[in-house]
Amino acid sequence: MIAHVDADSFFASVLARKNPSFRGKELLALGMGGKCVIAASYEAKAKGIKTGMTLRDALNLAPDAIRAPSDFQETGLASQQIESVLQGISPHIEQMSIDEWFLDLSAVVGGTPKDLSDFAKTLRQNVLLATSLSVSVGIAASKTLAKMASEYRKPGGVTVIKTCHLRPPHHDTFTDSLDLQTFLLDRPAAAIPGIGPRRQTKCEGEGWKTAWDIAQADAQKLKHLFGRPGIELAAELRGESMYALVVDSTPPKSISRARSFPPSRDHAFLWAHVLRHLEYAILKMRRERLSCRGVSVWIRDGQYAYRSAHCSLPHALETEETIQPFVRQCLLELLRKDEMCTQAGIALWGLHPHGALQFSLFEEPKKAIREENVQSTIDALHEKFGRNSVTRGSAMQVQTGTKKPGLPYYKQ
Repeated sequence: MIAHVDADSFFASVLARKNPSFRGKELLALGMGGKCVIAASYEAKAKGIKTGMTLRDALNLAPDAIRAPSDFQETGLASQQIESVLQGISPHIEQMSIDEWFLDLSAVVGGTPKDLSDFAKTLRQNVLLATSLSVSVGIAASKTLAKMASEYRKPGGVTVIKTCHLRPPHHDTFTDSLDLQTFLLDRPAAAIPGIGPRRQTKCEGEGWKTAWDIAQADAQKLKHLFGRPGIELAAELRGESMYALVVDSTPPKSISRARSFPPSRDHAFLWAHVLRHLEYAILKMRRERLSCRGVSVWIRDGQYAYRSAHCSLPHALETEETIQPFVRQCLLELLRKDEMCTQAGIALWGLHPHGALQFSLFEEPKKAIREENVQSTIDALHEKFGRNSVTRGSAMQVQTGTKKPGLPYYKQ
């Protein structure tokens, strides 16, 4: 089974996440020098505004809509945050675009989940808690069906498509599920990925109005009109997987992790979360035999607005001991006295394969070798006994819920 995860009105949602005053309002995320709508909030979509519409046409439909240039840096960070959550669910992921991903559910720990509807809801909730961004999830036996399913109940929808050879477990009511024929009969031909205006005209000429019509169409007619891709598309609609996930085997360009928590003013508690994220990111980076050239830290305040700080490293680094001071420096830039925080996250970027141990001009080689040996020992313990087997004392508050004494992290 394949899951398709699609962020809801992504560019507009990212703007609203950064500027909470935009939430619940007609919002247009602009591109191309401010002349084109590349995303609209669902309040604006309710007025008939569509992606790709000119700003002039959009304002004719919603004259009071908020207009804001898309924040591509923030959007890229948000995409990394979502993918980080998904990577923790399945290692086999294909990123289709900046706001869409396919997941191979057979690669989930324990195999394909028995209750697919519950799995999809949990996935969606995990993304929402970690990023404050809504996604829609579709699950089906093929990529084409999964993508159509994710679009079926937007925004924030969950849809599971059952094929005839898939038997539902008795405990699943399948309130979010549809059988294949019912779903395809409810979808027009234009809703099928790959059926553009020209192909739609040909479908209408054959009397194929619904996705079900195309799924059941004569193979020779499909081949005559659309070539072999037409036959493959019909097979995908019938739940026969014709397109395998394209899993990128190249090393990641960045690694990020974030978690939400109840509002807190405790800077030691916040620092503990950041340290745990750093442990996770370092472990993942070193598994790929990579080092990083920069770090970013972000927090979400009590009003659910985000702030971030970034720091370039003096040279490529790969151990917690050497990277931690720069992470702390970023966090110090973000903290405000008595301010509530509800999320913390970090990203390691500028990743590339690391070779021999590098020494800074002002660094003692013995110290660098000792730090590498310590990190290698920690890596081995994590691999053998699990990621929670060893952690820093300052991060114990997150792991155990027990407060540990520590320095105040707010710079007076």
